[in-house]
Amino acid sequence: MKTPITLRSLKQHFTYSWWKYLLAVVASVALVSLLFDVTAPRTPDEKKVEFYVYGSTNNELLPPLLEKIHQTEMQDMEEISSVTLAPDDTYGPMQLMTYLYAGEGDLYLLSKEQFVSFASSGALYPLEDDQQLMDLFTASNISLQSGWRKEAETGKSHLYGIPQNKIPGLYHYALADNGFLCITINGGNIENTLRFLRILCRDMLREETVAADDPSFTAAPSVP
Repeated sequence: MKTPITLRSLKQHFTYSWWKYLLAVVASVALVSLLFDVTAPRTPDEKKVEFYVYGSTNNELLPPLLEKIHQTEMQDMEEISSVTLAPDDTYGPMQLMTYLYAGEGDLYLLSKEQFVSFASSGALYPLEDDQQLMDLFTASNISLQSGWRKEAETGKSHLYGIPQNKIPGLYHYALADNGFLCITINGGNIENTLRFLRILCRDMLREETVAADDPSFTAAPSVP
């Protein structure tokens, strides 16, 4: 014979079993969140270019610049975006290494110290075979010698980075300590990243510069 459901029995049940219902709610919310993350639309690697800056960016000028390039010359991409990584002495290098080796980001603006380290380890893509990129600097009689580095494992030297001081217009938008523009080999979209790099270098081959302590530059919080 079933026990009749009364107000007293319900109160007693919830007194001792309320946590089960709370756990069920929490589990349901977590499951819905997980399903949303798994099924949420994501931009394919080959349809986006991510510009990671290990330094500081001008948050008023850089996003419009990227959007202009997107709308006028790279409309086949779904997304061109930037991320600022704060060069914190304690966590910065570790965080940067994690992102770079995980394939996060396509084009990087690195400090000289980080550029030399990653170039030596073979984590960066050689640039010297891109004739259109090379022609930009040859036509302006600009030497990229400081961007050549020897890869430790093979002992071969390659052009792994474009020195920021050779494209002074970039100082308006982003800067790193003795910075170098470089492409990670793990980004998953090298062809379009090279195209973006050519456009950026072409447009930044100007003489105007801004001071590194310009208040318009904002070092964004480090990405978690």
